[in-house]
Amino acid sequence: METLHKKKGGKREGAGRKKTTEKRIMFGASAEVLEIIEKIEGNKSDFINKAILAYVNGK
Repeated sequence: METLHKKKGGKREGAGRKKTTEKRIMFGASAEVLEIIEKIEGNKSDFINKAILAYVNGK
């Protein structure tokens, strides 16, 4: 008797987390900076990225 086996496990097209250009880093925030970060509503990473770019670009 033949049985039909469905593929289980292994690599599947479209599966898994998509690659990004982001890299996670860790840094030590001072108490003052931590207080500001904790008050941010929304995406904290976006805020930090924009703040660093504004600082570098002199805005």
